[in-house]
Amino acid sequence: MISLAWLQFKYSWKIWIFSLPVFMTCAFVINICLTNFFNFSNSSLINDDMSSNTQLFFIPIVFGGIMVPIVLKNTVKEILNGLRKQNNLQIILGMTPEYLAILSGIELSIASILGAIGGSIIATPFAQTFYNFLVSAQGTQQFPVLTIRFSFQSFFITLLLITIVTLYSGYTRSRRTFYKIQKNIENINIKNRDKFYYLKVIFMLVLNIFIMTYFLSLLPERIGISSFGAQSVLLIFLEIIAISLLINVCGKIILLFFSRIFNMIANRFRLSLLNLATYSINEHFDTFKKVYIPITIISIFVSGFSSLLIDLPDGGDAGTRTSNMVVFLSAPILIALANTICMMMLLQEKETFEIKQLFILGLRPLDIFLKKEFEILIYSFTTLLISLTCNFVLSLMFV
Repeated sequence: MISLAWLQFKYSWKIWIFSLPVFMTCAFVINICLTNFFNFSNSSLINDDMSSNTQLFFIPIVFGGIMVPIVLKNTVKEILNGLRKQNNLQIILGMTPEYLAILSGIELSIASILGAIGGSIIATPFAQTFYNFLVSAQGTQQFPVLTIRFSFQSFFITLLLITIVTLYSGYTRSRRTFYKIQKNIENINIKNRDKFYYLKVIFMLVLNIFIMTYFLSLLPERIGISSFGAQSVLLIFLEIIAISLLINVCGKIILLFFSRIFNMIANRFRLSLLNLATYSINEHFDTFKKVYIPITIISIFVSGFSSLLIDLPDGGDAGTRTSNMVVFLSAPILIALANTICMMMLLQEKETFEIKQLFILGLRPLDIFLKKEFEILIYSFTTLLISLTCNFVLSLMFV
């Protein structure tokens, strides 16, 4: 089975290689954190008071991990779309979805191993830079001056962790996809709908409303000032996560709603290229979920956590606040950036095919350019409104 997965990986390496930016970025973040942790923990300069600071090395891994399921889901789904003809043929020839899912998991883990090795090598010099930043921001009383050296422990843990996560994610996601393909082939059906989609939307809406309602019901006179502060910060943190999950679930509905509005404007003023852009968005709305929703979530992370870390009165001095901002937000931002690069590379072939079709239909290069600009306008407008609405909710909680 492993040899077959390796042969398939070599045959389709041009598609699998596009996933490397995501795995390299994840390995980059994990290896930097673990390298600093092992060097810091094993140093003779560390006393009992300083040892509590090791938690800062794990915060980027935890907060970066919030973005990993979304990013891996998009990556696996787009790779399987690129291999759709090959997978359909294998299922028609009698391969079971379970067997194909295992093969896909192994192929994805091969790509992740290559990315993890590359990311760990790149991370080695940056580990010292990250530690020097913590020293300059929080002082030598918290982080003594150290020379950060390459850690084989962090390298193997990074490699093992990324391989296990990608193997499991690749298997579970592709297994679900292959069963859908098999069912569609058997029923001669090409529709692919999520039966529980609206149930997910309702659940996420109820969750956000519940958190907001409970938050507004808190009274410092009843539970005490210290307890009120702790519960408020915890609820704001939970709302940031919940609202990000809501966007991930409801992004398609919101995009199609604004696309419909722009379609009405195009019909009213007879803007044919804008009309064409709205139809293209309705056909390929997954692009918004794969590229723009992670960016929207990151904007909420930045505004929400910056308020938590900077605006609260007990956040420490300026250096501590700055270092906390970097520690909390650097990993999600890097992973979202890697997701954008990965998706752009994977969607390149689809975009090229669409442009060729438009040329065949007689559109000029300027028309195609304007059509793509209208698409970007609708995507960006939707992203902006979602970000402003969610940031308003979080700002209201802080006020």
